[in-house]
Amino acid sequence: MMRFIVFVFSVFTIASAAAQEAAPDTVAPSLWAHTAEFERDLIEVTEGVWVATGYGLANSILVEGDDGVIIIDAMESREEAARVWADFSQLTDKPIVALIYTHNHADHTFGGRGFVPEGDIPVYAHVSTNTYLDRVINIVRPIISQRSTRMFGTRLPVGPEGFVNDGIGPFLGVGGDNESTIGIIRPNIVFQDRLEVEIAGVQFVMEHAPGETNDQILIWLPERGVLFPGDNVYRAFPNLYTIRGTPYRDVIRWTQSIDRMRELRPEFMVPSHTRPLTGADEIHETLTSYRDAIQYVHDQTIRHMNLGATPDEIVERVHLPEHLATHPFLLEHYGTVEWSVRSIFTGYLGWFGGDAAFLSPTPPLERAQGIIDLAGGVGPATAAAETALAATRLEWAAELSTYILAIDSENARAIAVKAMALRQMGYRSTSPAGRNYYLTQALELEGAVSVVEDEAASANSTNVVEAFPIRSILVSLPVRLNPARALGKDIVVGFRFSDTGETFTMHVRNGIADLQDGFPEDPDVAIETSTAHWFEIMTRQRSLPLAIATFDLRVTTGVLTVPLLIEFLTLFGGND
Repeated sequence: MMRFIVFVFSVFTIASAAAQEAAPDTVAPSLWAHTAEFERDLIEVTEGVWVATGYGLANSILVEGDDGVIIIDAMESREEAARVWADFSQLTDKPIVALIYTHNHADHTFGGRGFVPEGDIPVYAHVSTNTYLDRVINIVRPIISQRSTRMFGTRLPVGPEGFVNDGIGPFLGVGGDNESTIGIIRPNIVFQDRLEVEIAGVQFVMEHAPGETNDQILIWLPERGVLFPGDNVYRAFPNLYTIRGTPYRDVIRWTQSIDRMRELRPEFMVPSHTRPLTGADEIHETLTSYRDAIQYVHDQTIRHMNLGATPDEIVERVHLPEHLATHPFLLEHYGTVEWSVRSIFTGYLGWFGGDAAFLSPTPPLERAQGIIDLAGGVGPATAAAETALAATRLEWAAELSTYILAIDSENARAIAVKAMALRQMGYRSTSPAGRNYYLTQALELEGAVSVVEDEAASANSTNVVEAFPIRSILVSLPVRLNPARALGKDIVVGFRFSDTGETFTMHVRNGIADLQDGFPEDPDVAIETSTAHWFEIMTRQRSLPLAIATFDLRVTTGVLTVPLLIEFLTLFGGND
């Protein structure tokens, strides 16, 4: 925790410096200046509406009612939320009577119990938000965790040669070396399209407004003229695609959601990232420019797609016109036009770019060997990579080094070239997402950092079982099945969870693991345990023999099936 306190202090030192000093050579000037956006502050937007900026990746908003306050978005951890509430509490002594989540992302939901420790509170959200919350723990969590670590820079040193900001906030308050914990309070009042409700005497209108997420909502206070757009608008080019990885974000629905916001003609707009705006005309112009930029990138990508261009060709052709590219809400301080073009192409046509030469592309090692052979061998190829680096042809230096390392993974010269090329690309990136990713991978190459998550430590620090249902944890098992071990196997395991009463069947058969609700009729192994104890076994915080010896797990089909249960567990995880 001490390192995280130092980290936060360092970030605010950068924010102060960015407001006063010219950018260092290692930071894009506009990105350096953008850090001032994240000064920690409590801003009174209008009477009874306050927003906390700079406390974490997202903002948290307080709306004061007659006999209580409503919190919109709950930060990314208990600890961040508690810090916000400690300062909000200086503004009013009224209790929290409701939480509202604009969408499911961790930086808006994971801190709920930092505001309301007991968790007994109405929580408003879209009807699909719980489903998206459950996805956090399953299927692709390991790779998303690694990519998020790179994108948000949680392993980078703070300073001009490392972490500067996260584009939509000063830092991400979970991950890295801090000891933040999850404190989700799950939504319990949900709606499909529109909800009008009075809370503590305040009239709220909530509407489904898909954009950055499918469950995104806008919140409108008609009596006060205040719009809360969630993550559909912030002071940076929107993340139409996020490099940590995401399902396709429907950008046309995003523009339609902003059009609905324009219809409201708000006097005040309080995004869930970056600082608020005041004035109907300025807000209307900002919303119009924002949606026009999204539509422009969409339409021009489709136009070139229909002319037969490949994604690599389209990114060379599609650029925002000057009046949009220079708009203060559209500088590439989070998303980029290039990443958006590639995502839109994939969203409409999938992975295939259209050139039959790449319909079944050369396998990576064969391609790497072919490039090296054309260069005359590893030595000349390495020299060519060094020449490219010296000529600041950074992308080619990094790519050529990657081919070399595929053939000769210990090539120190190629490692040095790739790390330096990535570092220089990071230094010139206006997007902190790109900067952080480049710089983190450079340090990984040099052996200075690792983004591989310690599963047991992560499980301890995030209170996963408390936050997520057991099914969303079990569903991660099938994609962890090792086929080399599981081919020819036929094992049926039945689960009874004593604390929830839920039952499940996992049938491993010849290379797949089939998870079904309900208890099997004739299991090979039947076990009874609690959700917490099973999670500890899955994450190797507790050994299976110890769990059996302490009766935290009971094998109810007989002791002779314990070896079969051990065999079952060894089928999951590891490389082929």
